[in-house]
Amino acid sequence: MHMSGACTEWNSDRTPKYANVLVGYDPPGKETGKLNSRQGAALPLEPSAAVNLGNIGGSRMISVLIAGIAVAVALTTTNAQSTSRGSERKPAAAPRRATSVRISVRDQHRATLAGVHLLLSGAAAGAFTTGATGTAVIPNVKEGLYRVRCERAGFITLEREFTVRAGARNAIDVILNAAAPPAPPVAKSAPASPSPQSGPLVAMSIPDFLDRNFIGKEPVKESILACTPQETVRLLQMREGSAPHVHDRADEIIYVVAGEGTLLRGKDTVPLRAASLVVVPRGRDHAFERRGRKPLIVVSTLAGTACEPAATAR
Repeated sequence: MHMSGACTEWNSDRTPKYANVLVGYDPPGKETGKLNSRQGAALPLEPSAAVNLGNIGGSRMISVLIAGIAVAVALTTTNAQSTSRGSERKPAAAPRRATSVRISVRDQHRATLAGVHLLLSGAAAGAFTTGATGTAVIPNVKEGLYRVRCERAGFITLEREFTVRAGARNAIDVILNAAAPPAPPVAKSAPASPSPQSGPLVAMSIPDFLDRNFIGKEPVKESILACTPQETVRLLQMREGSAPHVHDRADEIIYVVAGEGTLLRGKDTVPLRAASLVVVPRGRDHAFERRGRKPLIVVSTLAGTACEPAATAR
């Protein structure tokens, strides 16, 4: 670097008006003394700071020149640094290398599973299927984070994340658990059969009916008072008791109209007199026993089964 300075203009009182500084810059490696670029700086001097060269001599003149040289050096250094930064370049990022991934699928018993549908997503995407050995090799996979979804009929779908690294062994082992068997279909119940139609309305006076149909000398007399698809209403007149019997399909409701007697149920006995009411459940054996001189008269209703008009007296 070469620098020189001179005062080119003077005031009337012999003080410098401007100090011109000439700077030459030699790039590195060039021969010293050859000026390749030049920058000039004219430094104005305020009147209050002006120096009378006639009074101060050469030393003050040298001080003025040194100040101008410092300014020129600062400008030159700044330009050199800017040029150096511009020449620096960042190195290009290395491209991601591709590799392969081997995915093996087994069941909970460690048996290989063929035909598993694999859906790959992440840094790359694709669809694959495991072969007869339960494996699938995915080629040309770049480094990065991936997710694979494993689907097969009869097994619970599974998703798994994994990271692929170049130069490493990228082997992924997946275990699929068998899905629970589907619940059997609910059997539809047969539609309920419609209720049978009831019979006609029946209304009568029991005393009046007995006046017209009183028992004679026979041991038992049965009269059907009402006959419907769901019940049979009978009037029983008994001069003698009845043998034990069972109604398998009907409950028997007994109301005593007149007379006295006993209802026998195994070892149990139930006294019967006028206005007594007894209900015998179906399937229970029972029998009647008359007491006194008058016949035992009861209204017996067999509920829960169709009327059988030809039923024998019980």
